[in-house]
Amino acid sequence: MPQVKVQSDRQVRIPAHIFTKYRLRKGDILEVRDAGNGIVFIPKNGQQKLTKEHFFEIVEKIWARNRNIDSKSLDRTINRAVRKVRAEERKTLGR
Repeated sequence: MPQVKVQSDRQVRIPAHIFTKYRLRKGDILEVRDAGNGIVFIPKNGQQKLTKEHFFEIVEKIWARNRNIDSKSLDRTINRAVRKVRAEERKTLGR
């Protein structure tokens, strides 16, 4: 479990792998909740939306692995990948 140090100005640094996993960016809003025995940060703007950049990363990866398939099969593969990402986002957001 990563640990962070509270700085003199009450700031904390979010570990890089968590920052990347939740696709946070400078200026994003985090809701801070008191969980009774701890503190919970919940991303409020962007909330795991499938960004254009992330979408095209997925398409590029699929295309690299499937350059020799027909366009209909590629479309199906891309649609499956998008559904998978959306399902993961819903699971992460608790929906």
